[in-house]
Amino acid sequence: MAGTAYLTAYPRHHLVLRWLLLVPEAIMLVAALLLYAALGSPQFLAILTAALIIAFATRAMALFLAKQASRSGHTTQALALLRVALALYPWSADALALLGALALAHGHPDEAEQHLRRAIRLLPAQPSFYAALSGALIELERPHEAAQAASEALRLAPQLAQARLYMAEAMRLCGAPAEQVEAQIRSSIASAPAPELAAALQCALAASLISQQRLAEASLTLHTAEGLLPKCSPLSQAEIGYILGELLANLGESERARSYFQGVERLAPQGKFVAAAWRSLHIG
Repeated sequence: MAGTAYLTAYPRHHLVLRWLLLVPEAIMLVAALLLYAALGSPQFLAILTAALIIAFATRAMALFLAKQASRSGHTTQALALLRVALALYPWSADALALLGALALAHGHPDEAEQHLRRAIRLLPAQPSFYAALSGALIELERPHEAAQAASEALRLAPQLAQARLYMAEAMRLCGAPAEQVEAQIRSSIASAPAPELAAALQCALAASLISQQRLAEASLTLHTAEGLLPKCSPLSQAEIGYILGELLANLGESERARSYFQGVERLAPQGKFVAAAWRSLHIG
């Protein structure tokens, strides 16, 4: 979750704090060296150093594998690995943020908010944490707070596409004119390098166009989103497929909508999108 692309924008004291939080074992190693200098016990230092290295390697590998598992839609494995990482170091902001993202993706925004706020307290200069929090607040139907969180993410990283997406949705929920929401989305599309975000932004644009009764433009926009879908992770395919099904149903394309809803059930049978498959029975 922690992208190094944003590190250059951090104040120096935030950089120091970040590395101390990411590698607390380094502090303990320095303390061990000071103890060795004072007590002169090489056996103690060797044992402590080995233990610290093993703990750090285990924690780092658990967090890395948890990220990989979450991207592949293997939530159970990701959660088990995160429990290992947090057992070794309960103040890991990255682990807490990933835990929040998983909770949000599986329909538990209240739990996601708790984890993400803890992560932000530990690392208050991480823009992706604020963006994820904005998504959780949208799910909790608190759009004004969601807009504030997205605004903070954009202050830290003005081109962060995820934050721009949530800002547009918060604006819509707060009653902003459709033209303003559309402009916000269009300004975000160029800054979405990941196919998941690009597809989500195209869906958001299509929804805005549908609300303005610009149905032909909306249909073309959805075709663009569909073209990006194979490049997305399985979990993202489920979420975006759910949204595509909803939008296609609004356009009256019942068969295509039904196909996406059925695909969602295959991709995420235990996730929050399983209801979409049953909804397809009421289309057409």
